[in-house]
Amino acid sequence: MPTVRTPPIYTSPHDAIQAFYQAFEARDLDAMMATWAEDEEIVCIHPGGMRHVGYESVRHSFEQLFSGNGKLSFRLDQIVVMETVGLAMQSTLEHVQAGDESTRGVAVATNVMMRTPSGWRVVCHHASPAPAVTDTPVAGPLH
Repeated sequence: MPTVRTPPIYTSPHDAIQAFYQAFEARDLDAMMATWAEDEEIVCIHPGGMRHVGYESVRHSFEQLFSGNGKLSFRLDQIVVMETVGLAMQSTLEHVQAGDESTRGVAVATNVMMRTPSGWRVVCHHASPAPAVTDTPVAGPLH
């Protein structure tokens, strides 16, 4: 008889998003989808990719990503978190390393987590390539 995985209950937004990135690095589709709300309103946008709406579309997007050969690892930087009783948002820079150390990139990511009856779950992940960093100062307020 096949073993049935009991979905984990993430007790905080931090636990949910940590499990999201661990599943991403492990290329574990079941673990990845356990971090998401089972809802047709969830949204996922990968860097340079199209918008995936709904559980099956999001699942398919990760299935495609995980079918490749490259292993990804993430280091999050400049994390900003806003949290309410039922919703949390994390904005971060994802330093992504693909396979060997020579292939690296940076994405700007927004992750939104919602408290559900089965714990905190991801409802939106949107990552875009980060613009090139320059030393040009940002213009101040206009007078």
